[in-house]
Amino acid sequence: MVFSASNFLFFFLPIALAIALFAKPSAFRPSLLVLSLAFYYWSSGSYVIILIADVVIAYFGALAVDLCKSAKLRNAVVGAAIVLLVGILVFFKYLDFIAVNVDLTSGSNLSATFAGIILPIGISFFTFQALSYLIDVYRREIPAERNVVLFSTYFTFFPHLIAGPIVRFRDVVDDFRAPRISLENFSTGATRFAHGLVKKVIIADGIAPIPDAIFAAPHDTIGFATAWLAAATYGIQLYFDFSGYSDMAIGLARMFGIRFAENFQRPYASRSITEFWRRWHISLSSWFRDYLYIPLGGSRHGRIATYRNLLIVFAVTGLWHGASWTFFCWGMFHGLFILVERVATGTWPKVLEKGWLRYAYFLPVVTLSWPLFRSTSLEQAMSLWKAMASPGAAGAFSLDAAAPIATTSLIALVVGAAIYVLPGRLSFGQLLTSETRGDRLYVTGACYTVVALMVCQVLALSGGYTPFLYFQF
Repeated sequence: MVFSASNFLFFFLPIALAIALFAKPSAFRPSLLVLSLAFYYWSSGSYVIILIADVVIAYFGALAVDLCKSAKLRNAVVGAAIVLLVGILVFFKYLDFIAVNVDLTSGSNLSATFAGIILPIGISFFTFQALSYLIDVYRREIPAERNVVLFSTYFTFFPHLIAGPIVRFRDVVDDFRAPRISLENFSTGATRFAHGLVKKVIIADGIAPIPDAIFAAPHDTIGFATAWLAAATYGIQLYFDFSGYSDMAIGLARMFGIRFAENFQRPYASRSITEFWRRWHISLSSWFRDYLYIPLGGSRHGRIATYRNLLIVFAVTGLWHGASWTFFCWGMFHGLFILVERVATGTWPKVLEKGWLRYAYFLPVVTLSWPLFRSTSLEQAMSLWKAMASPGAAGAFSLDAAAPIATTSLIALVVGAAIYVLPGRLSFGQLLTSETRGDRLYVTGACYTVVALMVCQVLALSGGYTPFLYFQF
């Protein structure tokens, strides 16, 4: 169940708000816990057991670590808990990928044994939350939480459960102890949620038919312009889909009095790949910085060690997004360009500060990375790259003939590219997420909520994506 689904908007969310916000203070966390488990069961069925298992491992593992007096015992306990959590993740997400590659190198048929494994929704997100909590307790940065209901409510809280952001316990524990429930927070949250819903349903889903049609076409029929169109439109679609979902998660949490940190900060306004990763999926990049890059040694042991650590981090970042070589190569692609930028800034440090470099360097490079992320095979990605590097290639594929694109898709593309991707004050998203507008919050929140709900109602009634059903273009 996703936040843009009609059964969430018109059934689950109103019930959740009514139960949690009008319950007695003592019943707030228990009611949220039950609602969140119901949400995950509705989304994943019996795989809710995996979620509960991670809660149990993280909760009791942290308590055990906190009680251990000797460093040796603490290391053993936290190591065992981490192995259990990572083992569950590897089993469900990577075992089939490992088996397929073993078959390719050994000629065995190991993959047939694991072919039926289904990936539980959100397992990467809640596993990383469990790991961050355990490690923070191990480092004595926070004490282990004794209140099992409070911890379980944080861990299973449905706004961040299936698609992030990765929320660290230490950042939100005070809000879960004493939620800041108020009309202003509810209005701010409703505004943010509706804004994210519009980004997802109107822009991301509106653009989707364009890259979907191109990526589904035979590899050798894609020409130069079509290949660049596929990469650029997919980059915009992915941003609005993911950032829209993050906006909805942040807004939902705020409606319940919980504050989440920002997960996107206009990443396409970056001037370099390094800056891009400070703005894109911030909760993930900061997680890898704090729990992988720095423990590996960070930049403390010379250039070679620093470059090695960066490449390890981006290799894992790629595989975190999906168990395939395309994701691995996507991560390495970004890691290699960050290494190039490290060398470049040491030689001519002012170059990457130039505003024009965003258009001459950053946007082309990040656009080149998206075929790796979207393609189903390395062969398809290489074919698209070949077309993108061949200005004279026309290609036999016709976008209009393969899948006629509605005017709404083109309008969504223009809106996405022109309003949100542009830097500075032209960013409408920057204006809408500001909290300095006073009473306008209530007006904006009400208007956007009505618009977004009307869009989803049309979607639900029509059985497909037709947000502009009442307009004839």
